[in-house]
Amino acid sequence: MAVWRRFRLNSPAVNYARWVPARPSRATVSDQLVSEDLQLSDHRIVLCGANGTLGRAIARKLADEGAHLALLGRNIDSLRNVVEGLPASTSGHPHLIAHCDLGQQESIDRAIETAQKDLGGIDVFISAAGASQGGIFWELDDAAWQRNLEVKLFGTLRILRTVTARMAQSKRGRVVVIAGNSAEKPDPRMLPGAAANAALLAVVRGLATELKPLGVSLNAVNPGPVRSPRLDALMKAEAERTGVTPEQATTAFLERTGVRELVTPEDVATYVAFFASSLSSHLTGTSITV
Repeated sequence: MAVWRRFRLNSPAVNYARWVPARPSRATVSDQLVSEDLQLSDHRIVLCGANGTLGRAIARKLADEGAHLALLGRNIDSLRNVVEGLPASTSGHPHLIAHCDLGQQESIDRAIETAQKDLGGIDVFISAAGASQGGIFWELDDAAWQRNLEVKLFGTLRILRTVTARMAQSKRGRVVVIAGNSAEKPDPRMLPGAAANAALLAVVRGLATELKPLGVSLNAVNPGPVRSPRLDALMKAEAERTGVTPEQATTAFLERTGVRELVTPEDVATYVAFFASSLSSHLTGTSITV
C-alpha cells in the first residue's frame, strides 16, 4: 500500500512515477491528472446518482473529456438541468437521462436497458448514489439504520448486479463505485454511512477478483467529507444540537474524522475520471482515498 500526504492509493505496489511526484499534495496530483489525456472521447458512460453535488461534478468532468453520457436518477427535472449545462460528446451526441429508483429492481433493469440501447453499449458505469444521515449511536433505532443503508449499500448492490452481469457477458467494461473514507475513519456520529462504505469496499475487492478474468475492472473512490449543501445542512443541525456555530461544528467534525480540510467535488471527479479511463487499465479491486 503506497501512502502519500493527503492522498492514498489503496493498492499493492503500483508505480505511478509517470505522473505522481514524491509526497504530492492532493492539488498536485489532481492538477497532473487534469493535464493527462484521459482518452474518454465518445466513451459510453452511465452515471447513476447524477442529481447530487458529486454526481454533477463527475458529469461535468466526463463531459469536458468528450464522453457520451447517460445520467440516471430519481428526479428527471434535476437530471434535465444537469444535462442542459454540459457540452455534447466529442462526436456531438446529446447526453441522455433516464429515471432510476435504486429501491426497485425493475426500475434499475429498465434504466440500464434503456441506457445500453440508446448509447449503443456501456463502456463505463459509475455509481455515485446514496447519502447517509447520522446521529448519536444509542439514539439510532433499526429503522434509522435500514433507511441509511437502503440506497447507499443495497441500492448500489442492486444496480451493480445488473451492470456487472451485462459486462461479464460482453467481457469488457469498467465500473467505478463512490464509497467514502469513513470506511476506515468512521465519525461516531455517522456510523450508518461508515458501515455502508466499509461493506461496499469489501464488495469491490471481492467482486473485482470475479470480474477480472472476464475483462471487467471494478474500483472505488473514497472521498473524505465533501464540501456541499448537504454537509452544510448537517453541520448546521449539529451546531444547533450542541450549541456552537456551524464553523465550530465543522471543525469538530473534521477533528473527529482525522481530516484537515473538506474535499471539493471537482477533486473527486478527477479521480473518478481516471478510473474510467484507459490509464487505469492495469488496476482492479483498488480504491483511492481523496
